Amino acid sequence: MKKINLKILFVIYFLFFANASAACSKAKVSAVTENKISLEELEKSVDKDDFKKVFDEYKVEGCFVLYDKKENKFIRYNAKRCAKRFTPASTFKIPNSLIALETGVIKDENEILKWDGVKRDRAEWNKDQTLDSAFEFSAVWFYQEIARRVGEERMKKYVNDFAYGNRDVSGGIDQFWLRGNLRISPDEQITFLREVYENKLPVSARSIEILKKIM
Repeated sequence: MKKINLKILFVIYFLFFANASAACSKAKVSAVTENKISLEELEKSVDKDDFKKVFDEYKVEGCFVLYDKKENKFIRYNAKRCAKRFTPASTFKIPNSLIALETGVIKDENEILKWDGVKRDRAEWNKDQTLDSAFEFSAVWFYQEIARRVGEERMKKYVNDFAYGNRDVSGGIDQFWLRGNLRISPDEQITFLREVYENKLPVSARSIEILKKIM
């Protein structure tokens, strides 16, 4: 995702998840009640069942969400799954980066955090990291460290302010987005990314600018 145009990330959010039904008869109801997507937006949603062959080819169950800002239209595959909440895992590095910048835990994209010396499976993780490089390599240890520095109370505040999924940061300050209780749906991820793109989150313009730069 290095230096990807934020418009692309904003427009396309593609997620694979395991073990869920492809049925979508109640998708509009669940999307409205759980994700607060307007009925008007849902009426502009287009289901792309022809994407199924791609998922079948790789033997995975997943969903696809594309939001066309110009047309104000969603394109979805497996709409019911798009409305279901899952662990955010590495996608949480987007809000995590914002929170670290906003709290001053990281001053900018070039500040270096020293590698802790623990050898991990990915060689690119086993070195000092900046916010820029950690985002590029999805370096988990870096994001765990900045989360510890942010602390539970401040993290809870920002996750709540962002209306991020179920807003549950329990399960450990350096684990809640990996193995804890935080859950967010692909549709909610799109809503969050739209707010990032449109600078509508309750953070400084500077923090948003740096985030867009590293993305």
